[in-house]
Order: sequence, then structure tokens, then C-alpha cells
Amino acid sequence: MTKRILIFGTFDGFHAGHQFVVEEAAKKGSELVAAVARDAHVRALKHKEPHNDEQTRLARVAKDPHVSRAMLSDEELGSYRILDEVQPDLIVLGFDQLALRDDLERWMQEHDRNIPIETLAVFQKK
Repeated sequence: MTKRILIFGTFDGFHAGHQFVVEEAAKKGSELVAAVARDAHVRALKHKEPHNDEQTRLARVAKDPHVSRAMLSDEELGSYRILDEVQPDLIVLGFDQLALRDDLERWMQEHDRNIPIETLAVFQKK
């Protein structure tokens, strides 16, 4: 049986922390879907321009052998239509995605959805 895992991220300048999230999330299921943040969301949430545009970031994430499918996140911030499209069994977040976790939990409560969310430990550089 397939267990589909969903991760979210900007993935700008794909670094060791991103690789850690991808690898750890992939261990939790048989299919890993990565949702890459839209450029407009990076501007709105991080108040800066991404170094790489969304298509470049998407292509980089899609190349990772642990990622079954990479896709751009919803055009409308906070709509979470991606949850209906992907139908994840588990959402895995990085340790620093607390605001996203809170927003996902709020949205799920409002929409009578219950998808487990797991937050990974802090990445430790070796």
C-alpha cells in the first residue's frame, strides 16, 4: 500500500538542510511529493526575492531521487487545494515551519480534515 508524504518548502539554494528534510520525509512513506513555494509567496512571507525563480527551484527539487513528484504550491496562499490534489497520508515539516503547521492545523479544523503532521528535529550539520 502506498503511503504518500507531502512536504512544503521554498527550496531556494537547495542545501544540506533541504536534503535532510527530503531524505527524512522519504523514509516515512513510499511516495514523496514536494510542494515548492511560489515566487509571490516567498515575497509575501519572507519579504524578499527568491534567489532562484519557482521554475528553477521546482526543477531542482524534481531531480532529487527521493522525490516522487514535485509541484508548485497553490497559487492562492493558504487555500491548501494541494491537499485535495495530493491526498497525503502524512505531512512532514521542517523544524522551522511552525507558522505553516499552525496554519495547516487551522485550515484542517475549519474544513473538517485530519491529516497527521510530523515536524522533524533540527538538522545537525556533520
